[in-house]
Amino acid sequence: PCRDPIDILLSMCNYRQVRFTCREDFREELHACLKGGSRFKRSALTHRNIRLKCFRSPVNVEKYLAYMGARLQRKEVSSAYLQRDSNRPRVKGEECLSLPANYGYKVRVVQYLTKETEHFKDYFEFCRDCVHSADELVQ
Repeated sequence: PCRDPIDILLSMCNYRQVRFTCREDFREELHACLKGGSRFKRSALTHRNIRLKCFRSPVNVEKYLAYMGARLQRKEVSSAYLQRDSNRPRVKGEECLSLPANYGYKVRVVQYLTKETEHFKDYFEFCRDCVHSADELVQ
């Protein structure tokens, strides 16, 4: 799934219980949210038998599930699913990066996330190349 950079950042802040406050120098706060690194390494997935595909998340999750449902074998589920929340629900309207007045700041944070951090640079480059290409599974 390819997610919005700000959504990923603020979800990780929420998970780590770090309040992103939109300080002028955002790097310290940003890295507190991103510690632990990214699990996505494009170089590790470069192989002649691997063809990466993508979909935009969360907007296309249902379309993706329908797409994959026609291709994968259904599995019998022996027990009811139990939701285990790992973090508190976000209040997106109260997040400083969602305020229209902080649009320029938000653009700077996105640029930093997508071009200068080691954490997610590979992931965002992959998504940029994949979304709106023949490799995007659902539109």
